[in-house]
Amino acid sequence: MKPLRLLCLLAALLLPLAACGGGGRGGPEEVTLTLDWYPNADHAGVYLARERGYFREAGLRVRIRQPSDPASVLQLVAAGRSEFGISYENEVLNAAARDIPVLSVMAIMQHPLNSIIALEKSGIDSPKDLAGKKVGYAGQSFGTAAIDTVLRKAGKDPSSVEKINVGYDLRPALTSGRVDAVVDAYWNIEAVELAQEGFETTVIRLNEVGVPNYNELVVATGKAYARENPEAVRRFVRALVRGHEYALRHPRAARDALLEANTELDPETVEKTLELTVPLFRDPGEAVGYQDPEEWRRYVRWAVENRVLPRPVEVEEVMTNRYLPEEG
Repeated sequence: MKPLRLLCLLAALLLPLAACGGGGRGGPEEVTLTLDWYPNADHAGVYLARERGYFREAGLRVRIRQPSDPASVLQLVAAGRSEFGISYENEVLNAAARDIPVLSVMAIMQHPLNSIIALEKSGIDSPKDLAGKKVGYAGQSFGTAAIDTVLRKAGKDPSSVEKINVGYDLRPALTSGRVDAVVDAYWNIEAVELAQEGFETTVIRLNEVGVPNYNELVVATGKAYARENPEAVRRFVRALVRGHEYALRHPRAARDALLEANTELDPETVEKTLELTVPLFRDPGEAVGYQDPEEWRRYVRWAVENRVLPRPVEVEEVMTNRYLPEEG
C-alpha cells in the first residue's frame, strides 16, 4: 500500500476515536459544582438543570458534590479545585476583603433565608421579647451582628441578650432548651423541620426587622477561571438559570429531582420547603439569577458598620450579571 493511502486510512480510523474522547474537542467540558450543604430545597434548580439535560445541552458535564466543610467552598473555588461553588453573599464579600479572588456570577435566592427562630413556649413573639434571653448562633460574626441590629431596631439594649456559640447544632440547642432562640437558622428549612417534629415556633425574618436585604445564596467561581473560560461560565450560568425557571413552573418536578438526589429526605418536608423556597428564585420584574448592585452596596455598608466585614469592598469587583441570559 502506498504511504499516502496508508496515512489517509489511519486518519479515517483515528478521527472517530478522537471525537469520542471525554473532555476533548467535541466532548462535554467537565466542571465541578460544590454545594454549600447537603442537597435540599435551595438546590432544586441545580438538580433540575442536570435532570432536564440543560447542562448537557450547554456542552458541560457537571459533577455536583457536597462539601466536607461548608466554610471551605470559596477556598476550593479560588484554588481552581472546583470550578463553581454555592456560597453566601456575606461569605463572598468576606473572601474579597481577605483578597481571595472569587466572583459571584448568579444569585440563587433573592432574599435572606437566615432568621431568628424560637419555640413558641419560650414566650418570644417579637424582637423585643429577646431581651433577657439566651440566643444561640453558628459561631460567625454575622449572627451576633444580626441579633444586635434586631434588638436596636426594637429599642432594646444588645447587651441584654446572652449570645451562645452553638456551632451548627442550632436545632438541638433550641429543642434541648440550651438556648431560648437561635439565629443563623433558615426559615424555609429548619423552621419546617421543627414543625414536622411537632414543635410550634416563632420565626423572625431578619430582613423584616432591620438587617438589609441580601442574596442568601449565590453561585461563585474563581476570578482566574472566569477570565480564562468566559464562555464556559456563561454556558453554566444560563443552564442553571433554565433549571431555576423550570422549578418555578414545575414545583412537582423539583420535588422529584431532589428526592432522587437525596434519598434520605422526607417527601412531605421537601414539598413544604419547596413551597417556601422556589418563589425566592425570582423577584417580580427581575430575571432569575439577577444580583442588585445597590442592595449589595447597602449590605456592605451595614456589614462594615457592624464589623461583619473587616473593610469596605467594591461591589463591582465581587459580583456581576454579565453571564446571565440576555433579556428577550
